Amino acid sequence: MAVFRYRGLVAATGKNVSGFRDADNAKVLRAALKREGVMLTSAEEDRRGKGGASQSSGGLFAFFRRVGPGDVSMMTRQLATLVTAGIPLVEAMSALTEQVEKPELQRVLTQVRDRLNEGQSLAKALEPHPKVFPNLYVNMVAAGEASGTLEQVLERLADFMENQAKLRSKVSAALAYPILMVIIGSVLITVMMVAVVPKVTAIFASLERALPWYTALLIFLSNLVSSNYTLGFVLGVATTALARRALTKPALRDGESASNSMWISAAAVSSLVAVLSAFIVESLLAYGIAAAVGVVVGLLVARLQSYIATPDGLIWKDTQILRLPIFGPLFRMLAVARFARTLATLLSSGVPLLKAMDIVKNVLDNAKLVQVVVAATSSIREGESIAAPLKRSGDFPPMVTHMIAVGEKSGQLEQMLENVARAYDVQVETRVQAMTSLLEPLIIVVLGGAVGFIAFSILMPLIQMNDFVQ
Repeated sequence: MAVFRYRGLVAATGKNVSGFRDADNAKVLRAALKREGVMLTSAEEDRRGKGGASQSSGGLFAFFRRVGPGDVSMMTRQLATLVTAGIPLVEAMSALTEQVEKPELQRVLTQVRDRLNEGQSLAKALEPHPKVFPNLYVNMVAAGEASGTLEQVLERLADFMENQAKLRSKVSAALAYPILMVIIGSVLITVMMVAVVPKVTAIFASLERALPWYTALLIFLSNLVSSNYTLGFVLGVATTALARRALTKPALRDGESASNSMWISAAAVSSLVAVLSAFIVESLLAYGIAAAVGVVVGLLVARLQSYIATPDGLIWKDTQILRLPIFGPLFRMLAVARFARTLATLLSSGVPLLKAMDIVKNVLDNAKLVQVVVAATSSIREGESIAAPLKRSGDFPPMVTHMIAVGEKSGQLEQMLENVARAYDVQVETRVQAMTSLLEPLIIVVLGGAVGFIAFSILMPLIQMNDFVQ
């Protein structure tokens, strides 16, 4: 069955309509729309996969086409409003299909609506689109349908997704300015070292005087940054990394084409630049040696990435991340807040505890903590409480395990988990604000010091030379 993008006119009102629809061919589509009172004016087969993503999802504009959590959150809120108002699910989904702006989400909702028309439940209709509706979403909807509380579950889902997006945006916004400052400052300093410093310091070569140590250090660093060794090393690493990325990208995944043409093009361009650079460098031998070292380093990095991609390597990497001096506790707080809020939302929606624990492990984004949750799930299955295995692991803060234990004993586990999530959301926000408050002046001092060092190292010999001439 193909997917068609159609345009038509509502026979009763003459209103223009458009959307996506599953049909065997254009003739079947025309007949189906005619039964609904729509006169088909144009139909074009949509050559994209069924998984809710474009065949060209590996292309340059995939980021702008993809359906984000914010789009799903808004759609969920609108669906909850329509269902609460007593509108049948199929009609509500039809209204949403016309309401949403992103073509990808519109196409997915069209397929969901068609499955609802075939008699499937909403959860079953959402399952074929894991990139848009993750496992957590589908299971909560299934629990809501089973308990007859779909409206409340959809509201909880919308609240949950909005809270997650809000926390993520706060952290991203707080860190965006310092990161931008570091990038811009690094680029400017590199340009100065490569293009400006060599021209200015060239006049010192004619002097028969010993240069101050700081000027000699500046000249050495400038020569190093702009040398054949550095150019060859950078191009060697870049070419190796891009070529490996192009060769190891899977051809197909989840029914969508994962075209690696962009990575192949980038690797080809990098290789071409590396070859052309060999004709303009001053020392081909130095350039070749540095490029070979760069290729070796690139292969070692690739080997490390391959190890990190294995289950043991991923656990090792995430364990080291949690041990970082400043950012480790922040990542742990984010994971704990996500764990508590997700588990509270699932339990409040009627999802059984063991199934909820299986779902929660997929939202932690840390293999070490996932390992802890998997072990805790096994212990719970054997009759233990939730708090005991989490406490034994030592990876969950004592306050969290204590509050969970109190919630289990008092029968208010969901409420306690919500309290944990709120407390850690506040802690994350406070720590991020404090960190960025310290990072911004520190970055300014470091970048200003670097620029000041360059200016001082150039100006002082010039002043001394002027005094000598006088």
